[in-house]
Amino acid sequence: MVYTEKIGGNISFSWADFRYKRERLVIELNCQLDRDTMTGISLLSYILSSATAKYDNLVSLSRYLDNLYGASLYVSSSRYGNKMIIHFDTDNVAGEYLTEKDIGIRTAELLCDVITNPYLIGRGFPDSTIEIEKEKLREEISFLINNKEAYCTRMLLQRFFAGSVRSLPDLGFVEDLPSINGENLYSLYLDCLKNCNINIFYCGSDLKRVRDIVANTIRTHGLGSVPQTFDSSPVRLPKEPVNGEEAIGTEQDIFSIVYHTGRIPDPAELASLKVANSILGGMSTSRLFMNVRERQGLCYSCVSNRMTSGGGGILIESSTSPEKFVRNRDSIMEEFGALASEGPSEEELRQAKLSISNSLRGISDTVAGVSSHYLSSINGVGRYIEPERELSLIESVSAEDVKGILSEMRYCGIYRLHDE
Repeated sequence: MVYTEKIGGNISFSWADFRYKRERLVIELNCQLDRDTMTGISLLSYILSSATAKYDNLVSLSRYLDNLYGASLYVSSSRYGNKMIIHFDTDNVAGEYLTEKDIGIRTAELLCDVITNPYLIGRGFPDSTIEIEKEKLREEISFLINNKEAYCTRMLLQRFFAGSVRSLPDLGFVEDLPSINGENLYSLYLDCLKNCNINIFYCGSDLKRVRDIVANTIRTHGLGSVPQTFDSSPVRLPKEPVNGEEAIGTEQDIFSIVYHTGRIPDPAELASLKVANSILGGMSTSRLFMNVRERQGLCYSCVSNRMTSGGGGILIESSTSPEKFVRNRDSIMEEFGALASEGPSEEELRQAKLSISNSLRGISDTVAGVSSHYLSSINGVGRYIEPERELSLIESVSAEDVKGILSEMRYCGIYRLHDE
């Protein structure tokens, strides 16, 4: 069970029932997504995880984590829907299994120190560190660009979400990196600390003390002192399907297709969307895999993923040989249309529910599973749905529900990469 309380108008503290051998504390800063600042925010995670004012290099910080019986520290930054999230978390062995019972308290204090007391030189982060970390971010951005499937989907969504911050890439822009230095990056970080909403998740044996440590850190340093409002309205569907293609010399034809409702689904509809996606292309026995790939041999790969950004949708990705592109595309669209108009068979519905239910039942096996499910739910659909409730909703999905959610979707476009 997960419980939530407000420790500020824009600051939520959530905790889960504790019955694990490991403890976890997560603090997420929800910041505005902006073209001009997202690259710097992405770079921050590399900087903040490498040192603090007290542990001023990666070696000393790693040694202290070792002294905490191998506790882990993780910092990341990424675009999530219509906002940028700076994610901090620690994971440690529960104190009841150690001679040092305060291990969770010391780990929580370290995480708060990472957030509020980074290692600085003068009025900014060390420029030498920034230059090293820029290269890491540059490589990660380049990897996403060079990953042709991911690039194809990005270009489709850029057009689908045109005019919205949702059209921006996940990590930022390589061309922005040269202008970032220690002072302006630290100034951006201070702005993020102030102008943000904060989600905290804790699962451990020191609930009251950890809550007090985190709440006191937030209050003392003014974190989240300027609440933020994020646009949660559904995407405006294009009047005509968006289309694009690039001749970039790929041996295979790679393409992505999007269907969307243009409407925010309620929890029951989210369950129907999850089941519908599994039947269409989200599991190994899906229609796209069995009918398009295996029986017709029209593609190398063909999968679908549910969309929750801007409302409920389905995103399909496929790769094929150039001469089979048209037949493959048409077959995929026929499978979507057939499922939307006729609905699934009883066996398809049963298999999809079983696959999803087995996954949901495993969430509570680990503290990492509990925290990941909570945060992905909050960030993905804006609300937390307990695994037990989600199981109930999944079990109640009918063939008519699958037809209903898919038949409401419009075909919104395709993007294709092919040989020159």
